[in-house]
Order: sequence, then structure tokens, then C-alpha cells
Amino acid sequence: MKKPDVLLVGMVHMAVEPSLVNEHQDEIRKINEALAAFEPNKIAVEKSFYVEEEMNRRYNEFINGQIPPAYDEVEQFGFQIAKKAELPELHAVDEIVDMSTPSLEEVFEWAKQHQPHLFKDIVHTHQELQAESGQHGTFLGKLQAMNEDHYLERMRQLYMKIAKVGDRQHSVGVHWLKQWHHRDLAITANVLRLADPGERILVFTGGDHLHLLKQLISDSQEVNLMSLGDFL
Repeated sequence: MKKPDVLLVGMVHMAVEPSLVNEHQDEIRKINEALAAFEPNKIAVEKSFYVEEEMNRRYNEFINGQIPPAYDEVEQFGFQIAKKAELPELHAVDEIVDMSTPSLEEVFEWAKQHQPHLFKDIVHTHQELQAESGQHGTFLGKLQAMNEDHYLERMRQLYMKIAKVGDRQHSVGVHWLKQWHHRDLAITANVLRLADPGERILVFTGGDHLHLLKQLISDSQEVNLMSLGDFL
């Protein structure tokens, strides 16, 4: 049996940057046309299963012309491509995880107080990543940069710097990453559960998850991971 094909797309969270929707509608349309060429028969998105019913209620209203897509990457991209592919629904593959023990703010505060050189290194790396994804001047360029191997390698380096925050008695960064990686593992498992032989699954996820999702899904050896560069 043919392994399922999976195409991962690391995205900007548009609710945080609504100007992207207003200013780049032509690019969004072209990106949707390009990704639709993958011909998915399932679309998975970074939403919790708790909101899946509501999400698909809105999707049905969208395909019936009752509502426009919201300022949200799921609706700007997922809804549009699902409609073109005549899919009956989208699949929520995220999991709600308590990210507060510790919070990322507490991790940074520890580093700032106890490991100032590491804190500066983390901030500098994050700023470099932001500059790298924003230097292209177009939404397509930003999206391509966020999905390039070099960018993902730098993301892995950033997260390993966060892992070093703390000491032998207080593994502050490690405890935060356990929460974050819980989500990554859950998303991976949910995608693999969807992946029946011969299917083509398009997955939209936040760019910060992409580096580990690619590794985990690849490690399963259960699917063919497709290259975004073949479509964008």
C-alpha cells in the first residue's frame, strides 16, 4: 500500500498580525491556488478538538456564502483550499496543554536575572529569526523563509538555548519545553492517526512548531513528507 503524503505548512498566526490579511489578499489567493495543487483529501489545522465542531460549523457557513473568512490562518487558507477540494470538513489536531508551569515569561525572567548572557543570546537569536522571515517584504517571501531548512535549524538552536535556562535544581527551561513538546507530540500523533494509505494530508501549523513536527513525523516512517518548495 502507498504511504500517505503529508505536506506541512508553518504559518504566521494571523490573529496576531491582522494587517497581513488586509494588505496581502492577492498573495493569499495565489498561495491558496498553489497549495490546492497538492490536491489534499484531508486538511489538518492547529486547533483543539474542543473547537472542531464550531470550526466546521463556520466552514459550512463559509462554503454556503453566509460568512467571510475571519482574520485567521485556518479560515484564510484552510477554508479556502478545503472548499476548492470539496472537502466536507477540516480536522483539528492540536491539544490544549497548560503552558503556565512555568510560563515562557517566567523562563525569560529567570534567564534575565540569573543567566544574563544566555538571556541576551536568546533575544538575539529570536531577533535574527524575525529579521530573516521579514526581510523579503512579501507575505509569500515570509512564508517561504519560515519553512526553509536553514530557518528551522535556527529554530532548533533557539529552543535548545531555552532548555539551558535554569540550573541542576531548577530546570526552568526544560520544564517549559516539556509542555511545548507535549503539544508537538500530540499534534504528530493526531496527524498520523488521520493518515490512511494513499491519502494526501495538508497540515497548517504555527511556524514555531514546524521544526519538531517535521522531525517527529519523519521519524515515524509512516508517511511521505512532501516539500513545500515543490508548490510555493
